Amino acid sequence: MGEKSRALVVIDSQNDFCDRKGSLYVDGAEDDVVRLAEHIGTRGGEYSDIFVSLDSHDVVAIFHPKFWTGESGNNPAPYTAISASGFASGEWRPARAAHARHVDRMFAAMEKKNVPSLMIWPEHCVVSTWGHGMAEPMTRALAAWREASGAPVRYVFKGENPYTEMFSIFEGIDDSWPDAAFNESLYSRLTAFETLVFAGEALSHCVEASVASYLSRGAPPGQKIRVLSDCTSCVSGFDRNASEEKLSGLGAEFVLSR
Repeated sequence: MGEKSRALVVIDSQNDFCDRKGSLYVDGAEDDVVRLAEHIGTRGGEYSDIFVSLDSHDVVAIFHPKFWTGESGNNPAPYTAISASGFASGEWRPARAAHARHVDRMFAAMEKKNVPSLMIWPEHCVVSTWGHGMAEPMTRALAAWREASGAPVRYVFKGENPYTEMFSIFEGIDDSWPDAAFNESLYSRLTAFETLVFAGEALSHCVEASVASYLSRGAPPGQKIRVLSDCTSCVSGFDRNASEEKLSGLGAEFVLSR
C-alpha cells in the first residue's frame, strides 16, 4: 500500500439508472450523480485510481421480459417475480425452449444462496444504447480527473452473461459460469489500496452486493471501506436502513461526499 493509496469505485452511474428518462431510474440517483461528480471535481486529487463499473446486458437476458413467456403467450411485466415453482408449473417458461437448462441452473444457484425469486426488470443498460452510457455529469467529471491526474479510468463490465443475474461487480448469482465467477483479478487490485470508497447505484442492489462480496471475501488488515451515503440511493420499495445495517455490520463506514 503506497502513498496516496486510495481508490474510488463508482458503480453503475449510467443513464438508465441516473436519468429520469432511464428505463430503470432510481429515485434520487439524478442528484446522487451530481454530488458524486462534484466530489470527483473537488477531491479527485485524493484518489490514485478510479474504477467504474458498467452494467452491460442484452435484450434477451434471464431478468428481462423477452426471455420469458406466460401460459397465454405474454411476456411478464417488469417487476414480476418468477419463482422456481412458477417455472416448474409452466406458469412461466423461457420463450426459447433451449434456454430451459439455463433456467434450471439459475434456480439451483438461487436455492443455494437463499434467493427466493427472480425479479424481471425493465430492459436496461442494453449494450450500445443511450441507457448503457454514463450519466453526463459523471462523463465530464471523469474526463477532468483523467486530464488532471494523467491516469486512466479503470472500467469494469458486468452482467454480460445473459443467463444469470449479476448485481455484484465481483460475481453473478450463478457463479459457475466462467464470466460470472468471482473476479479475482479485480479483487486483488482493490486489496492493494489503504482506502476504498464506493458510490453509485443502487444501494439496495448493486452497491450492497458489491461491497458485501468484497468484504465477505476479506479486506486486508487495516484497509478502510467507505460508502458515500449521499451518492447512492435505493430502488423504490427497498429499505435503505437494511442495506446500511448490513454493510455496516460487515465493516463498511458510511460517510458524506463533502
